[in-house]
Amino acid sequence: MLRWLACGLLALTPMLAAGYSAQGGSLVDRHGQPVQLRGVNWFGFETETHAPHGLWARSWRDMLDQIESIGANAIRVPVCPATIHGTATRGIDPDLNPDLIDLDSAALLDQLVREMSNRGLYVLLDHHRPDCQQISELWHTPDYSEQDWIDDLVTLARRFRDVPGVIGIDLKNEPHGAATWGAGNRRTDWNRAAERAGAAVLRVAPRWLLFVEGIADAGPCTTGGGPAFWGENLEPMACTPLDLPPDRLVLAPHTYGPDVHPQPYFDDPRFPANMPAIWERRFGQFVDQGYTVMLGEFGGRYGEGDPRDRAWQDALGRMGPVTAPGYLFVGHGPRRRAT
Repeated sequence: MLRWLACGLLALTPMLAAGYSAQGGSLVDRHGQPVQLRGVNWFGFETETHAPHGLWARSWRDMLDQIESIGANAIRVPVCPATIHGTATRGIDPDLNPDLIDLDSAALLDQLVREMSNRGLYVLLDHHRPDCQQISELWHTPDYSEQDWIDDLVTLARRFRDVPGVIGIDLKNEPHGAATWGAGNRRTDWNRAAERAGAAVLRVAPRWLLFVEGIADAGPCTTGGGPAFWGENLEPMACTPLDLPPDRLVLAPHTYGPDVHPQPYFDDPRFPANMPAIWERRFGQFVDQGYTVMLGEFGGRYGEGDPRDRAWQDALGRMGPVTAPGYLFVGHGPRRRAT
């Protein structure tokens, strides 16, 4: 049985979040009680606006009110280096958000994260794009070194380690393309890079959780089943486990349905009954091995686009018992995801 999703909502105050850990396939608080996350992604800080999207038409407090009203208790906040270090923001209506106009991106990020925490929301930071424009295949580019990446992760850890609602960081969004796992290549092996970065973060913020995504292309110990979405494929970990503290590690794959990108398994006559076996192979199997698995991104238009997407999401939602359903993808339009 798949055990990597969670139903229901256990809303804990952020003061308890300071004691959470990953244990036996679940997130637990300092008393050993399960913490179930129901979250949304709020995009924008990772783009050239260096500010959350939607503030051109809404008040930021109004948007937080709406997030809470739908029963969410967690927000994944993607960022990029320029936002981390402070630059001018764009796309903010001054009449709707007069208290934000004089803030640079770093101060704006600080204000919003602290308000989320004050409201009792969990916050997951996410290193999303190295250039604030495109999702890179690897954690480094010709203009952004591995050390730059690690330094930025450490900067975030120092800045937010004492904010009670911040549970940790997603080390790199959606490794894909050239990214490998267990190939023995320091330049491309995402698993080893995650270990190096995770160790650096924990030296600064030892109580944070480290969220690690998969890759996309097949690698050692991958048995097939069709192309994977970016960051979805954790199957190579069966042969090459991550050398990170188990109580600090959360596996955070991304998975999408027909609304985002066509896949051959969406055309299978058995669809959506064929999906659980694919999800189990790519990431669900690791719950039985004691890991905590939480979806970092998923979602679609639920019937307003490809009609199969509703069936796909319903199948995803039926999987259980649950740990943490993860973070619903909201924001951009159609995205190319598969390899």
